[in-house]
Amino acid sequence: MHDCWDLLNLRKEYYLPRGDREPDSAYKRRIDAALPSGFFRDALRTFAGMLSASHWRELPPSLQAVVSDVDGCGIDLGVFLERADLLVLRDGACLIAIAPPEHLWPSAGDYAQALRQGDRASLPKLQLIERADLLNWSTSGANTLPTQLIYRSTAPGSGTASSTTNAVPGPVGPWPLAQYVSVISSADGLTASTSELVEDPSVPGGYALRHVSSSNYQNINSLPMIWYASDGAAFGQGDLPHLGLAHQYLNHFRCQSDYQELLYRTAMPVGVRTGVTSNAPLSIGTGFGPMGSSSAEVVLGPNSIIDLPEGASFQFVEIQARSLAEHRAWLELLDQGMRRDALIPSGAQGAPRTATEISMAASQAYALLQSQAIQKASMFSSLLAHWTAITGESSQTIGYQVGSTTAAAMVVEISPMAPAPKPAPTVAEMLQLQEKGIISEQALRQWLGDIAGIAPTSV
Repeated sequence: MHDCWDLLNLRKEYYLPRGDREPDSAYKRRIDAALPSGFFRDALRTFAGMLSASHWRELPPSLQAVVSDVDGCGIDLGVFLERADLLVLRDGACLIAIAPPEHLWPSAGDYAQALRQGDRASLPKLQLIERADLLNWSTSGANTLPTQLIYRSTAPGSGTASSTTNAVPGPVGPWPLAQYVSVISSADGLTASTSELVEDPSVPGGYALRHVSSSNYQNINSLPMIWYASDGAAFGQGDLPHLGLAHQYLNHFRCQSDYQELLYRTAMPVGVRTGVTSNAPLSIGTGFGPMGSSSAEVVLGPNSIIDLPEGASFQFVEIQARSLAEHRAWLELLDQGMRRDALIPSGAQGAPRTATEISMAASQAYALLQSQAIQKASMFSSLLAHWTAITGESSQTIGYQVGSTTAAAMVVEISPMAPAPKPAPTVAEMLQLQEKGIISEQALRQWLGDIAGIAPTSV
């Protein structure tokens, strides 16, 4: 899934292995000519765009004040949620953390004064953690939320922590420049500690964790973390919703590369001469010896002169390459299936043709997206519950407390995607069509009988 998302960056050799006895130069040319398309990435963005048509019912005043900067880096709340949807569609799940404020104040008056002055560090921050960055977690029992977890966070100036191919080399050689955060929830509160990897020749492996900082929050008794999964799976679990589309994308990429290679090999016609014995001379321009001789290389052009013996002929013959048609047909089938799965995740058999089939396919896609929308609304309600628990705002007045039975905090509107049904003709319109001779009297009787629910009588 990551390779398809990254356009097979530095991974084309893995999906296009070298053929038997294929020269290095030919293999390198084939790899350079294979250019993946952005279809997979655009398909996931299309699904995420369908889920982005949402609006929240009401936000806490503290979150509304920083709605355009929810992560401390200038990211809007809507953009943050869309990025979370993309990670869920690609990886099956992601972790959303509500980081406690960096500035802690001894009294409520000092806290209110800091908020009036616009101190962003006095409010929580939302953090989006990819599934690959969640390294470990532990629970107190079966079917319970984790009480401790360790995840990899992005170090300043290093980009995405999990993007090892684009990681900035740090002081630890091949390891990505990242920090490792350990969060523990207990009866005494929440403890968060940050460490980084440094070289240490005294330990096995040559690297060790160096403690950077730690914080304790006595008023937080649960992990402010939300596991946002595509299918509502348990913490740390979640299926890949578009794995089949990724497989079709890779099959299409391989087939297209093979088709381009066949076109390259069969595009140049072959020179064929007939009626010439092995001892007969043949000259082109300055002339060259008979077939099989070790004559110098000759370049044929529009002004070349060919001298042939009597009864001999020379012509260029194109390679028939009958398999090209089969490759082209198979490539078109893969393209149709890939596009169908991009619009209909369930992968309906065959392309929809009739209006009924199109409506059923759109309804199926609508049901799948609506299921994802329910997960998103539930996640957002939990996010607001954790936010108000950290800020101390009254969650009962806005209905975001855990276990609340009030309306959902977010409404996600999914378009049905099915074409609007055409209005049925009226009786007057059908009578007018019958008077003008467009439809027969028997058709009119049949239509009237269908409306009334009775069988038409014959005249």
